[in-house]
Amino acid sequence: MKFDLTTNNFISPEDLADIFKISRSSVYRLIEKRQIPFFKIGGKLRFSQSDVNEYLEKVRVEQMTKQYERI
Repeated sequence: MKFDLTTNNFISPEDLADIFKISRSSVYRLIEKRQIPFFKIGGKLRFSQSDVNEYLEKVRVEQMTKQYERI
């Protein structure tokens, strides 16, 4: 996987918690379960913006549409 560092933004676990409006422990749970890709750079965890976007698309739940039949 190649990265264009000029267009790739990296996000810390704290920032991801703020973006998702979840606790930091919830972010670390996602990491522990390997549900979201991450990088470990210099001992610090980072997420790429593109991986975060892909994760959000993967966990998105579509709206249910209900079709009613007239009897």
